[in-house]
Amino acid sequence: KMVLKYGGPVPADTNKDYRMNAPQESSVDNFGSVPQLSPGKFIDLELPDSDPRAVSYVSGSAPNMWGYLADGTTVAERVLAADKKASEYDKKRRGHPLFANVALSLLSEIVNRRLFSTVRERKQLTYDANFSFTGFERLMGGWFLVTVTASKEKAQQALEACKETLHSLRKTNPITPDNLESAKRVVLNRHEGELRTTAYWSQQLMSGLQEETIPLKGPLSVTDFHAVVESITPRDLQLALETLGLDDDQLFTAIGKTITPEGFVEPEEEVVQSPVMGMRRGGALMG
Repeated sequence: KMVLKYGGPVPADTNKDYRMNAPQESSVDNFGSVPQLSPGKFIDLELPDSDPRAVSYVSGSAPNMWGYLADGTTVAERVLAADKKASEYDKKRRGHPLFANVALSLLSEIVNRRLFSTVRERKQLTYDANFSFTGFERLMGGWFLVTVTASKEKAQQALEACKETLHSLRKTNPITPDNLESAKRVVLNRHEGELRTTAYWSQQLMSGLQEETIPLKGPLSVTDFHAVVESITPRDLQLALETLGLDDDQLFTAIGKTITPEGFVEPEEEVVQSPVMGMRRGGALMG
């Protein structure tokens, strides 16, 4: 009352020159989506570096962190549309806000294990193969990315092995109950461990909790996490896998190789003389 008495009222049009016209209704669509890229293509890169090495990449379209695809549809909608024999219980499970988020986490874990098993252990083409999603929250749609480090001679073979692994997951070697149970243990244990950190709560769980552009993120993300993870079935993941752009004409692939810089001279190896046994204090048997 005293401010009003001594300062007077603020005119309603004080900030009219700076006012922006906000949309009448806020929806997830307002934030935009990733661009539609098709068809896929191959890129060959050469980068000057003295160390001989190579990296192979396989990428394609994918949902965002909460299951929204670039065209506005969701993982849950596509899964339900593809499963004509879904029970009422299945429809209820897949309608949970956390369904797509959990399904993609489990899918990522399973694909990573398959890549490790096929590209590294069975074909011995690499020491490291990694599968990941971009993890956008507000932007609709996203991409998956497979990264494989290999020798220059084996880079193309590693690339083909990654594509083969992704294709086999869809047809010849689908997701098994054992694959799913192993992935569930990893995802739940990681979640339990990260719940003990402040960063996980502030940056992952609580960030954007009230954002209208992330409509599926809410308190259920914390309270129902375990229940949703346990409810996921191999059938759910097999159908969710089909929401990724895995066809050959949808994939973007690349190989980056190093080339020796012009004028580079290989340094001579230094010969280091090893000590003669028995010349150190204490004789040859001492550390």
